[in-house]
Amino acid sequence: MQVHEPSPVFVGRDHHLSLLAREARRSVSEGARTVLVCGGAGVGKSRLLTEHLRRVPDAPAAVGGCLELGAEGLPFAPFTALLRDLVRSGGPAADPTGDLVRLLPELGGAAGMAGEGRARLFEAVLTFLEGRAAPAGLTLVIEDLHWADASTRDLLVFLLRNLGSAPVHLLVSVRTDDLHRTHPLRGLLPELERQPGVGRLDLEPLSRDEVGAQAAALRGRPLDSADLDLLYERSGGNPLFVESFLAAGQDPAGAPLPDGPRDLLLSSVDPLPEPTRRVLGLAAAAGTRVRHTLLASVAHRAGTGEEELDTALRPAVDAQVLRLTADGYAFRHALLAEALLADLMPGERVRAHRRYAEALQEGVERMPESERALQLAHHAHCAHDQPLALAAAWEAAEHAAAVDAYPEHLALLERVLELWDQVPDAAERVGLPRDQVLVRASRVSLVAGSPRRAVGYATEGLDELGVTGFHDPLGARRESHERVSRLRHARGRALKEMGRDGAMEDLADALVLLAHDHPEETAVGSTLAATLMMRGHHDEAARMSRRVLGNARERGDRRSEADALITLGSLSGPLDVEEGLELFAEGIALAREVGDVPTEIRGLINLSGHLKNLDRLEESARVSQEGMRRCRAFGLTRTQGGAFACGLAVTRFYQGRLSESEELLAGITEDGVTWARALTLRMHLELYRWRPQALRATVDEFRRVLPEHVSSPVEYLPVYVVLQQLAVHEGRLLDAGRLTRDLLVRAVSDRSPSPIAHGLYRSTVVGHASVAARLAREPGEEERRLAEEIGALQRRLPRDPEGTETNPARWAAEACRAEDPEESLALFEAAVEAVAPTGHVVVAGEYRLGAAEAALRAGRRDRAAEHTAAVHRQAVRHGITLFERRTRALRVRHGLPDPDAPGAAGPATEPAALPVGAQRCPTPDAGPSSPLTPRELEVLAEVARGSSNGEVGRALFISAKTVSVHVTNLMAKLGVRNRTAAVARGRELGLC
Repeated sequence: MQVHEPSPVFVGRDHHLSLLAREARRSVSEGARTVLVCGGAGVGKSRLLTEHLRRVPDAPAAVGGCLELGAEGLPFAPFTALLRDLVRSGGPAADPTGDLVRLLPELGGAAGMAGEGRARLFEAVLTFLEGRAAPAGLTLVIEDLHWADASTRDLLVFLLRNLGSAPVHLLVSVRTDDLHRTHPLRGLLPELERQPGVGRLDLEPLSRDEVGAQAAALRGRPLDSADLDLLYERSGGNPLFVESFLAAGQDPAGAPLPDGPRDLLLSSVDPLPEPTRRVLGLAAAAGTRVRHTLLASVAHRAGTGEEELDTALRPAVDAQVLRLTADGYAFRHALLAEALLADLMPGERVRAHRRYAEALQEGVERMPESERALQLAHHAHCAHDQPLALAAAWEAAEHAAAVDAYPEHLALLERVLELWDQVPDAAERVGLPRDQVLVRASRVSLVAGSPRRAVGYATEGLDELGVTGFHDPLGARRESHERVSRLRHARGRALKEMGRDGAMEDLADALVLLAHDHPEETAVGSTLAATLMMRGHHDEAARMSRRVLGNARERGDRRSEADALITLGSLSGPLDVEEGLELFAEGIALAREVGDVPTEIRGLINLSGHLKNLDRLEESARVSQEGMRRCRAFGLTRTQGGAFACGLAVTRFYQGRLSESEELLAGITEDGVTWARALTLRMHLELYRWRPQALRATVDEFRRVLPEHVSSPVEYLPVYVVLQQLAVHEGRLLDAGRLTRDLLVRAVSDRSPSPIAHGLYRSTVVGHASVAARLAREPGEEERRLAEEIGALQRRLPRDPEGTETNPARWAAEACRAEDPEESLALFEAAVEAVAPTGHVVVAGEYRLGAAEAALRAGRRDRAAEHTAAVHRQAVRHGITLFERRTRALRVRHGLPDPDAPGAAGPATEPAALPVGAQRCPTPDAGPSSPLTPRELEVLAEVARGSSNGEVGRALFISAKTVSVHVTNLMAKLGVRNRTAAVARGRELGLC
């Protein structure tokens, strides 16, 4: 490790040094510790870290800094520097092997392929650092995280989550005043701070006394009070500015002090010799640091020989404008490099960048090709040499792909596309037509988690080829068919991930365009099979998957083989559970073996959902958690991890762990299908938390994310089910009935097997049957007609060939339809008994409430009280407000005991006592002599309490209009003309 000589002045940070030393000791005894050293520019972050390293000279350490190279960024720059530092220093586990050498090409690292090995690369870095840290500990410094490329940020997050007990002390500096609203660290810093073993150390400006101590040390004598006040006011306590104010050797009270930060920083350069200032301008064009060999080559092109360069650099090093590094020079502060570059005339800047481009073209000794290509792309672009910039960006993109740096790969491809029209022979320089570069951009966008951009790039490519419609299979073949097929495939995959229409059409056309036995045929077919499954065409998906599986095995296409296995596993049902799980296991293992990250992620997502459908909730949760770990390993947490967080949140919701479910959803911010599915779950949470307005707002957001006219019906089915249940619980029974009828009309009119008869069937069949049963018990003509329509439509539904209509859901649906209350009670209780062991708290609660209502209709008050109390306990424990409302309504309406009241235990044989003077109408089990129906008795009981029609409707979960019909009917039966007389007449008859 290169330890730089520090400035002789260091004040005001004793507390911070003590904290860093304490954290270093803890890392050895307790495991990895991380400190985020945060502060504004020039506040002394790097100086503090340098001083900390100077005070522990015997501890193994390595330093790596993030580089600012315009928009491109150098993938894994600080980690490459760290690893190179550790390899050079020797010691335990000093020799990197395997995937790790991909970051150190000077050791013979071989390029990989995009999408392969990112997890292995991250694991290799982790293993190397663990080995290097044992047993005495290791200090790692990453400077300027605000300039970090996306891949560096991903690897850092992975290490923070996985270093565990390794004795690693990680110090990371961040310039916090540079984090604008859209800066990626704005969201990442809080995530880092939440990790175990991570702390934050904020550096504040120096106090007045500390500024005085710094100035006295720099000047060799104290400043008088007035000068110190002026210096403190002008510098704001910033150590860098204090040094800059005093660098010219003038007293603060003497010549006017520069007010602008740029002038202030340049004041330390102005006294230097002119050749030194000229060389510093050249160095600043390279950024904050530059290799000596590269600077020497550039200086030679500017007319400065090697000896002249050394002579010019020495005053800059002596004045601490530059500091020495292992292979070159670094500016004392990044702001100084920025000020020097800005001070160059426009022509000087362009000439400097052109000289760097020329030197890089010739080659730089010991500079990795990946870094050379990236720097060449940057300098050529700044020098306005667009042909060279395009070719270098393409080369750098290939290097980024080799280390699976997805965001940087995409940024470089976008640079190539941006320059394309400015370079007449771009296709010859790149070796591909522009439409095929767009194919790559689309594919990388999808892996990087940007499906919208993926669609845009593929569409642009199709437009460029003049493709508007789909191919006629009987028409003549064109030379561009293969290129069109790739664009169709890329866009189809992206549309599939977004849940948008057009995916199947694109993929089918991509398949038709390819010649039989084309090498890409199986890949397109496997994607089409998965899309058919997502759209609910399960039989076609199964046939396509089996065909793809056979072809893939015959041709050795292991990626398509893994994809087809996962689709077949997803299509398996309760009748072939073990076979389905074996298919999943084989497909996921194969995807992992060949490094097919997207397919492995898809397999884990689908397996988690499949286990949920089998009511194996804890197994589903474990798979979701494994998926989240794998995303961290791939560095895909922010782009792919949301799907697993959403899946785990669904499981926790089913288990009644609503707060945990809400916390998981809060971390999902991505757009597209995952966000839409998170919104679907949020609707359910709002329903069971009973927040109707929030539920409606969530539905509006869902419609914005996935417009219905271009989205899969499968995605919208749960939305309509939630709206159906909301209508029921708000007393809008007719609205609920119309929704149910419309859903069933769609299901029976679809020629293909409907999704309502497959995986989502169990989540809808009971709700539909419950709505029909409620409507049938209402007196209105429209309600009865709707109930009959729903019943007829349900009978037309095909029996589920996979058997998902069986057992609890089917029993609960039959319980809703049963006219005999005893039969209904028995079926509901059988459903409860079957569901309870699975941990399905919400579903079990719904079935228990159905059992309670059936028990009341059967006159079994003890059973009703037992079920109501059980649901109430779960509702209170888990915060399920909707269940609390419903159990409270049942207790009040039917006089069941309150389980929270003192002494409320045992079976409910008599209605609970009312306050003195209160009157109660009988419950629906008042006996056959009652002239009123059970529902009319419930309405009369509410009317006797003085409730309005709206209040009665909310209490009984029916509409105000339905209440009005009931009131009219019961008044006619009682022979009275108004509500008051109805209550009085009911009391005369012993009904009230």
